[in-house]
Order: sequence, then C-alpha cells, then structure tokens
Amino acid sequence: MKKLKNDIFYKTILIFIGVFVLLFFISYAISKHFILSLIISEPHLLQQTIEGFNLVWLKISLVFLVLMIVAYFILKSLRNKIYEDLDSLSEYLYEVSQNKNYEKSVKIEHYIEFLQIAVALKNIIKRLAQKDKKASKK
Repeated sequence: MKKLKNDIFYKTILIFIGVFVLLFFISYAISKHFILSLIISEPHLLQQTIEGFNLVWLKISLVFLVLMIVAYFILKSLRNKIYEDLDSLSEYLYEVSQNKNYEKSVKIEHYIEFLQIAVALKNIIKRLAQKDKKASKK
C-alpha cells in the first residue's frame, strides 16, 4: 500500500509541475514572439523592451516557483490526511479478517467518504459476527 500511496502523490506533483512549466513556456514564447513582432525603429528601444520583458518573466517565474512550493505542501498535507484514514481502514480490516476481532473500532478523522465506508464495513462485520455466533452454537 505504501508504494501505491507514494506513487499517487509523486505522479500528482509531477503532473502539477509539468502543467505549470508547460503553460509558462507557452506563455513566454507567445509573449516574446509578440514583442519581437513589434515594429520599433530604434535598436536601443528594442533592447530595453526585451530587457524589461525578461525581467517581468523572471518575476513571473519566481511567483510560479513559490506557487509550486505552496501547492506541494498543501498536497502533502492532503496526502497525509487521506493516508491516516486509509491506514485506519486497513488496520481495521486486517484485525477483523486475520484476528477475527469483531469488537475492533475504526476511527476516521478527516473525510466523510471514508467514514461512510467505515460505517458500511461495520454493518457487514456485525452480520459476520452474528453468523460466526450461529455457526459456533451448532
């Protein structure tokens, strides 16, 4: 399960970074093409325009870098919350299936979807416990 968790997290991060980088380079290329297509009669004016353009894009790239770092930490926080709930469910299922510990409780803290799954599992396990009791009485 750890490999799956890490794989999902890192692929999400790579896709996020890839989309940002792709959009950045496309925007840069289109903007630079537009600047170079302007008819400017004086060469020093064109040079100043290009320098200003590159300075603006340097600032934009720094903003993108900060956004990617912030997004990384937000995604990492989300990942940790999801993994806590998944680990709780996995531990619960292991206890019930391997040790037949029907009294084990599961604690879901973050997401209601996992809570709904836990409630459904708890109902199934109650039925299993009842069947085991009936089978042991016979």
